[in-house]
Amino acid sequence: MKVTQPWSGPFGLADTTGITGLPLSGTATLKNRVTEKRWCYLGIVSPELFFGAAVIHLGYITSAFSFCFDRERRIMTEANFVRPPMGRVRYDRHSASGICRFKEGKRRIEFSGDLDTNGRQARIELDTADLLADIRLAETAGTFSPMHFPMDMGQGKAAFTTKAAGIPARGQIRAAGRTFILDPEQTFALYDWTHGAYHRKTFWNWTCGAGFASDPETGDKKTKVGFNLSRGVYENGTLENTLWVNGQPEPVAAVDYDYDTAQPLTPWKITSKDRKINLRFFPEGKRSANDNFGLVASRFIQPCGRFDGQIRTDAGHSLTLTDTAGVVEEHFAKW
Repeated sequence: MKVTQPWSGPFGLADTTGITGLPLSGTATLKNRVTEKRWCYLGIVSPELFFGAAVIHLGYITSAFSFCFDRERRIMTEANFVRPPMGRVRYDRHSASGICRFKEGKRRIEFSGDLDTNGRQARIELDTADLLADIRLAETAGTFSPMHFPMDMGQGKAAFTTKAAGIPARGQIRAAGRTFILDPEQTFALYDWTHGAYHRKTFWNWTCGAGFASDPETGDKKTKVGFNLSRGVYENGTLENTLWVNGQPEPVAAVDYDYDTAQPLTPWKITSKDRKINLRFFPEGKRSANDNFGLVASRFIQPCGRFDGQIRTDAGHSLTLTDTAGVVEEHFAKW
């Protein structure tokens, strides 16, 4: 029976091909190879840094990137690659285990996972950018529940995405001559694993962050929170919008964004229609690009910074966020 409803916890399936309707590449038609999109993104937030890395496989072309923003020195270190696949990319169609990797010579961005043993891991080695990372996520059973979403994309298309925000992370990152030791008590991971058929031209906003919130009712100042919010992609029924409170997910309604595209380093406002989310975002740095390769194009702005504001839980608690780290994004893709 085809899975059509979101669920939390273990992935529990052989792979995602049955959900997306996209066969394995060995038997895929040319149309499927052009339509099929796959990507894996890992973000790391802490009081010291914002870090991100991703591998994107579009079948006919692949891209990868990694960046680290030093919050104290205000230094952005990044590396970006756009290449034909040709043995450079591997992307197993399983959101909880297997390998997602871009490799070119000594340069590597790799994500691997096996939740029965060591959980998710990331290894980044980019000599040209002085960027190295060895990261492990503490995603043990019962302590954190990712969300899994089968998505109806309309026009006979389907997609699948796994989202998580607020997983404790450990390891180390080196960027621009500085080594950061990741303390799992203060460092959180943002995770996005996606496979599916998307429309040729797509525009979206995205928000993701994690940290601590205070609860005025209980006096607790260490409630762990994470959130993943978007608009523009998944509006055919199921929304991926999710709030995590101490590792457990809660759904969030559609969200609105109020910001100045021409001045993305000015504050953003993000609110949800169910009033669970009322946040202001204050950028500290940003990544941006406007690339047009003819067949594919990507135009985005992605500031990193801090969130202040309130979130309301399903239990009725109003939590206050102050200096909670994360990212926002505006992105147009022709792919």
